Amino acid sequence: MDLAAVLLITLVLLVAAFMLLLLSLMRLRGTARELEAALADESGARDRAALLLAMASAVNSSLALEEVLNVALTHAGRIMGAVAGAMYLVRAGKAELYREASYNLSNRARGSSRKLEEEPLSSAIPAMRPLVVKLDERTAPGLDAGGHPQLALVVPIQRAGQLMGAMELYLNDWRELNDDQADLLNGVAAQAAIAIRHAQLFQAQEETALTDELTKLPNRRALAQRFLQETQRARRHHAGLSFLMVDIDHFKQVNDGHGHLNGDAVLAELAAILSNGLRESDICARYGGEEFALILPETTESGARVLAERLRAKVASATFPGGLKVTISVGIAASDDPALFTQLIDRADQALYQAKQGGRNQVRVADMKGPAPKPHAARPEAEPV
Repeated sequence: MDLAAVLLITLVLLVAAFMLLLLSLMRLRGTARELEAALADESGARDRAALLLAMASAVNSSLALEEVLNVALTHAGRIMGAVAGAMYLVRAGKAELYREASYNLSNRARGSSRKLEEEPLSSAIPAMRPLVVKLDERTAPGLDAGGHPQLALVVPIQRAGQLMGAMELYLNDWRELNDDQADLLNGVAAQAAIAIRHAQLFQAQEETALTDELTKLPNRRALAQRFLQETQRARRHHAGLSFLMVDIDHFKQVNDGHGHLNGDAVLAELAAILSNGLRESDICARYGGEEFALILPETTESGARVLAERLRAKVASATFPGGLKVTISVGIAASDDPALFTQLIDRADQALYQAKQGGRNQVRVADMKGPAPKPHAARPEAEPV
């Protein structure tokens, strides 16, 4: 065999070996892709399982609705690659949804409420399934990082066919949801619906425990909680605070002469008059018996007196159930000195006693510079008739 033949055979063998090597590399690359896909599927399954486990744990371990909503938002947003998220809930008697939780949104981001008949809800809610919806400038909230998202992945939250809210996950790019992603989001929505219902039941129980059954006003226990909150807020903001005690004059005569049913009706009507005459930030509570208490945040002594006189005059001119006419006496205590906040209730109580002693149907203001009264020691046990 000559040299040329040997070289030819060698070349053929080298080409064949190269082709075999190339084929092996292609098979290895395909195997690597399959392995990466399998690992990605496994990782995605782990993420989905972790999200549902976190949701179930939050629902079962906490009645704090905000905590559960934040778990749902942040975990679902991470898995879906969202840049931000918000959770909207239905409020009783309202045709809108209100944002109750969010992440990565700017302060006072637009879209704090959503109307059902407008996007992005008008497309997703009737479908009752996760849906990607384009946002316009009016509905796109601002992002912490700047700018506004172009798209929202809207996930309706319902229970027993009743709409309870919607989750919005904000995206930069359009995407079609696969079945696994849709199932995952529906699972998150189902857990969120359970959490919302638990929170609603807990809130109803709390409201029952803190509400006066007759007047539907906060009761004395609720008043104590709100008074503590308002004194703390006044200290933080270096603001004034006023406290009013209100008492129906000669109420025993109403009960004795017209019956307790009419007496109850008078109490309920007075509660409505007082509540309707206040600002949204003010608090009106039933203190006990025929006494009511008002907390007026950021209100000076003169402002409290003006309000008290207006309420007194309105009550005096009103005709109560059964054709009854009644009047009220009011005691006021006001201060912007945090050291005196704890004395406001007792000083207002003392001022009320002075109004009673002075002839009733009048307003008296406590002298905050005088000696501190002993708690509830100044007033007699029963009002003389």
